[in-house]
Amino acid sequence: VRGNLTTGEQLAGFFGAFYGWTGLVALIIQLVVASRLMSMAGLARTLAVLPALLLLGSVGLLILPSLMIVTLVRGADNSVRKSLHRSVLEVLYVPVPVALRRKTKTFIDSVVDALGEGLGAGVVLLWVTLAGLPSRYLSAYIILLAIYFLYLGRQMGRQYFATVTEQLKVGGVEAQEIAAGARMAGRDLLSATFTRLDMQSLLKETGVLAEGEAEEEKMVAAEAQPPNVLEQLSSSNLQTVARALEETTEWDETHTPALTRLLARDPLLDRVILVLLNIGDRAVPQLTRLLRDENTDFAIRRRIPQVLARIGGSETDDCLLAALAANRFEVRYRSAIALVRRRRKGLPQSERDREPIVWEAIRVEVSRDRAVWELQRLLDSQESEHDDLVAQRLDVRGELSLEHTFRLMTLVLDPEPVRAAYHGVILDDEKLNNFALEYLEQALPVDIRKKLWPFIGDVSEYQREKALRPIDEVVSDLMTTRGTLFAEAPDREALKRILREQKRE
Repeated sequence: VRGNLTTGEQLAGFFGAFYGWTGLVALIIQLVVASRLMSMAGLARTLAVLPALLLLGSVGLLILPSLMIVTLVRGADNSVRKSLHRSVLEVLYVPVPVALRRKTKTFIDSVVDALGEGLGAGVVLLWVTLAGLPSRYLSAYIILLAIYFLYLGRQMGRQYFATVTEQLKVGGVEAQEIAAGARMAGRDLLSATFTRLDMQSLLKETGVLAEGEAEEEKMVAAEAQPPNVLEQLSSSNLQTVARALEETTEWDETHTPALTRLLARDPLLDRVILVLLNIGDRAVPQLTRLLRDENTDFAIRRRIPQVLARIGGSETDDCLLAALAANRFEVRYRSAIALVRRRRKGLPQSERDREPIVWEAIRVEVSRDRAVWELQRLLDSQESEHDDLVAQRLDVRGELSLEHTFRLMTLVLDPEPVRAAYHGVILDDEKLNNFALEYLEQALPVDIRKKLWPFIGDVSEYQREKALRPIDEVVSDLMTTRGTLFAEAPDREALKRILREQKRE
């Protein structure tokens, strides 16, 4: 049969089969490669694939011209342009406002694309047909264009991320209004009671007592110092301790051990914190030592970050960073809040490179089992410091873990878009949610993003990629983190039964 075909017919058959195969390759790339490559390498690198292929192919053609190289380069261009390159271009339109996108995308797809193809055909016509120059030297022209487009791709990746971030900031204002008006099914864990609010307001932002309190302290200072202050602070009588806290005017580091023990006594908490703040940096060594010690009474340890958020130098910041790896969730949670508050108040930060420490803390949080993630709780549900990440809680499962993870992100990323992304994840706003996911996909390391995604995205993907761990191992993990729930043996057995039922479902 081949012998009966003319050369033209053979070439026509060859190129017909060739373009059929390039279409099949394009389909495979679209289904298998495109999404994974964009997720792992990012938009800028994915956008660079096509010009990089053309660059390498043109260099090869310039050095060793042959029909085989021309065919391979053309096939690669045809396959990648219709699949991977097209997918990236569609994603780049995401942060563009809808009205503008409709106009620009139509114009680019119809006019600009056709104009580009016509311009390329005109160059070939002028170079080869009219000028009679060797076609291989067109490769030099393609090489220059490919290099320029590699540069443009890098700039487009940066601009895309900047645009998504800006859209998040704009949407974050609306999200705060939505969050402020959201109805809560549970208690607001970050709001203080009226009494606590009054007690905390006694301390100025500068660390100086309010005028009324200062006058009271001056009057008491004129009186005799109460004897045996340390004995009074160690008394089991609540009134005796409260009287010592009110009447004593001069505090120093010798009182710090007794005062830190009083952090476990709820009725005295606000006054004790106020006294420790008055002692200031002299109380820091004792407080940091107790916070670092995993054996410190949890009732005391969970409240130390509230004090360290306002006093101390870089050594305090070091201690709070180390506490992000504590066993107890509430210690980690409150230490993160303390670090955010210190940064906002301009207090000295750690001289260590904090980014690797915080990223590692985020990796540990997102690596926890779903049961642990959803059951992490605060024991002090009524006493939480003000934090600008959360206006109100929506009382959904795993919300505290998600909140803590995003708060850690604000320590290593721009806080404003991270806050907007958090609102986009938890609120029912499709547009803001899309921007939030785009931002996180660009801003987070690949390993963190893959582990965080199941908690904020597709649960079925999580179930496909990670088999459920044995129930005993999950319960053991809960107890290792010293969760405040399921501490007793009957409660642990009840938890196992619940998890078994969920696993069967």
